[in-house]
Amino acid sequence: MGKIKLFIVEDEMIIANDLKNQLTDCGYEVLGMEGKGEKVLPIFQALEKRKIRPDIVLMDIKLAGKMDGIETARILTEKYPCGIIFLTVMNNRVTFNKSIAVKPYAYVLKPVDIEQLRMTIELAYYQFTLEMSHAKVIADLKSEVDRRIRAEKENESRLQEKIKAEHKANQLLKQKHLMEMDLINRELATSATFISQKNKIIALIRKDVNRFIRKGKTITKADLIGTLKTVDENVKFENDWYRIKAHFEKIYPGYFERLREKFPNLTPNDHKLCALLRMNLATKEISQILKITAPSTEISRIRLRKKLSLPKGVNLIQFICNV
Repeated sequence: MGKIKLFIVEDEMIIANDLKNQLTDCGYEVLGMEGKGEKVLPIFQALEKRKIRPDIVLMDIKLAGKMDGIETARILTEKYPCGIIFLTVMNNRVTFNKSIAVKPYAYVLKPVDIEQLRMTIELAYYQFTLEMSHAKVIADLKSEVDRRIRAEKENESRLQEKIKAEHKANQLLKQKHLMEMDLINRELATSATFISQKNKIIALIRKDVNRFIRKGKTITKADLIGTLKTVDENVKFENDWYRIKAHFEKIYPGYFERLREKFPNLTPNDHKLCALLRMNLATKEISQILKITAPSTEISRIRLRKKLSLPKGVNLIQFICNV
C-alpha cells in the first residue's frame, strides 16, 4: 500500500509547518498547505489535472479568508472524494452541529497530539477506502444493471423487428399465394374459353358427319366444302373476338381501358395481340387463332414493341402483364 496522502488547511503557518514535518516523519505524504479556504479549490483543481488526489484533508474550522473550514470542506467533498478531519480550538455544540452536515471522519481539538492525530488519520483512511470500495462496487453494479437493461431492450427490439419481419414475410407469401391462385384461376378460365370454342367446332363437324351417315350416300366434294365452310366460320377470329373479349374482361377487368389510356396509338389488332400475349399463349397458338403464319406473328410482336417504346432487355409479355 502506498503512502497516505494528506493536505493541510491551516491559517497559522507555524502550526501548519509543524504538522507537516511531524506527519512526514510519521510516513505520510503531505501534498500541500493553504491558509485560506477560497484558495484551496484552485489547488485541488491543479492536483486533479496531474491526477493527484489527497486521501485525507486536515481542515482548521476557523480560517483567515472569506470562507471558514466547514464551508470549504462542504465544497471540497462535493467536487472531490476525500476524507475530512476537522482541527479546532472551538469546543462548542453550535460549531460541532454545523460541522456534522459535512460528514467529517473525525474532530480533533488543538493543541494537537501527534500520536492521537496519527491514529485518527489511520482510522479515517480506513473508513475512506472502505467507502470508496463500497461506492465502486455500487457503481459497478449499477453499470452492470444498466448494461443488462440496455441488452434486454436491444434483444426485445431485435425480437420485435424479427416478429415484424416474419409477419411481413408471411403477408408477402400469402399475397404471392393469392396471386398465384388468381393467375391459375385466370389461366383455367382462359383455357375453358378455348376448350369450349374447340368443342363447339367439333360438335358442328360431328353433326355434319352424322347427317351424311344418316343419308347413306357417298360424301361429295360439295359436302366436304360445306363442312369446311362451317369450320372456317367458327374458327374465324373476327367473328369470335367479341365473345373472347367479354371472357377476357371478366378475367382481367379494365385491361383494355388501361391500354387505351396509356398507349392511345395502339390499333384494335394491337389490342387483340396484347390480349393473347396476356393469356400467355405461345407464338404458334397465337398464329393459329389469328389465322396468320408464325413469322407474321413475330413481325406483329416487333411492331408492338416499337409502339410501346420498349428498350432492349425488357420482356414484352411481362410488360403487358403489368399494364
